[in-house]
Amino acid sequence: MRKPKLRELAEALRAVFHPRYTSRYPFEPCEPPDGFRGKPEFQSDDCVGCGACAEVCPALAIAVTDDVDAQPPVRRLVQRADKCVFCGQCELNCITTKGIRLTKKYDLATLDRAALTDSIEHELVLCEICGEVIGTRKHLWWVAQRLGAKAYANPTLILTADGGMTLVPHDGGRPGEPALARSDMMRVMCPACRRTTVVRELWGE
Repeated sequence: MRKPKLRELAEALRAVFHPRYTSRYPFEPCEPPDGFRGKPEFQSDDCVGCGACAEVCPALAIAVTDDVDAQPPVRRLVQRADKCVFCGQCELNCITTKGIRLTKKYDLATLDRAALTDSIEHELVLCEICGEVIGTRKHLWWVAQRLGAKAYANPTLILTADGGMTLVPHDGGRPGEPALARSDMMRVMCPACRRTTVVRELWGE
C-alpha cells in the first residue's frame, strides 16, 4: 500500500520541477500549426464577388446582397465569424482559389457581434436593356481573362473587360426598330435579353 503512494509522490515532484507541457495562453501568445482553420477573411485583391463561398457555406455565415440603387451599383458580401463553423468550404470552393482564406486567428471572444463581421464590396454590371444583375465587373473581367480569345464570342465580356471601349448610350435612337434589334448586339446585356436579340435577328418577329 505504501509503494503506490511513493510513486504518486515521485510523479508530483517531477511535475513541480519539470517545465510546463501546456502553453501560458492567454498570458503568452500561442502560434497555431500550419493547416489550422481559423477565422475566414476576404482577400480584396483576389475576390471577384461571384458569391460561390455563400452558396456552399453550410452555416449560412456568408450573405450576398446586391444594391442596384447605389451609384455605382454594388454587391456586398458579409462574412459572420459568430456563425461560422470553420469547415473551410468557402476557401475550398473559391473559383479563384484565393478570394477567401482561413487564417490562424482563433481568439474571437467578444461582447460585440459586429466586431466579428468581415465584408467586401464589388461594382455590379447591370443589363442595359432590362436592368437585371449580370455579375460584378471584376468577375466578368476574370472570366474574360480565363477565356482568352474565346471571350470575343460574348460582347458583354469584351465591353466590360476592355476599359477603353465605350458603351452605346441608353437613349440611342433606333427609329423603326423593335426594342431589341441587330443594333443592340454590341451592348451589355443579360443572357435573357441577348437570347431574345439573337432569336429575332435569326428568325425575325
